Amino acid sequence: MDIETDISKLKVLAEKKQYENWRFRAFMKGSDLSQARLDRTVANHYAAVAATIDCCTCANCCKVMSPHLAKRDIRRLAEVLRLPEDELISEYLQPGEDKGTYVSRQAPCPFLQGKLCTVYEARPDNCRSFPNLHKRDFRSRLIQVVENSTVCPIVYNVLELLKLEFWRGKRH
Repeated sequence: MDIETDISKLKVLAEKKQYENWRFRAFMKGSDLSQARLDRTVANHYAAVAATIDCCTCANCCKVMSPHLAKRDIRRLAEVLRLPEDELISEYLQPGEDKGTYVSRQAPCPFLQGKLCTVYEARPDNCRSFPNLHKRDFRSRLIQVVENSTVCPIVYNVLELLKLEFWRGKRH
């Protein structure tokens, strides 16, 4: 399988495959495949795909998503930006959907310069872990995976590899 990295193509492809991706999600939810095997397979595909894609040449997640920031994220950012926390919040953030969290007031991220993060060492925990394919219990995050496949080339390609491995060739 060729790895797709062009964001504009990826978005169109992922949107065309949306119905297929939701059907795959339903298939995986009902699959008797062990969670441990699924997690290992996802981790292996993630490592292989991530090795071919440099996030610094993309930064699409920073352009279109807004991570939820917890208090520790705000503290870390305020320290590196040398701003009081309340000033950081009032200038850059607004309350998030979850109590006690904040999200950026704007997209792209105000700390993105070109395709590089200017606060990389202090970036929020959600940014550090994105695209979350290294985490256990992959099956519980399938909605997020399908949604993120329109944003992140790594997620899109891992999802396509999973469909090839576990789903294609089977009748649904």
